[in-house]
Amino acid sequence: MEKNLKEMRLKAEGIVCTGCAEDMENILLDKEGIEEATVSFIDDFIEVKYDADVIDRKNVFLAVRKLGFPVKIISES
Repeated sequence: MEKNLKEMRLKAEGIVCTGCAEDMENILLDKEGIEEATVSFIDDFIEVKYDADVIDRKNVFLAVRKLGFPVKIISES
């Protein structure tokens, strides 16, 4: 069965190191429905690819917010 993949790119503030970014990626990947997560502390962004049939955009956003950083959605597709 083909997945209904969507992407969300968010601006985040306060990510200070690669270790933090890697931890954040692993936390997001543990969430059911999130297929890919990329966190860049250099550019202050988070990209998430998710299966919209498993998790909706609101819960993807909330999962990112629970990481503890102020975020806002830059783009979605």
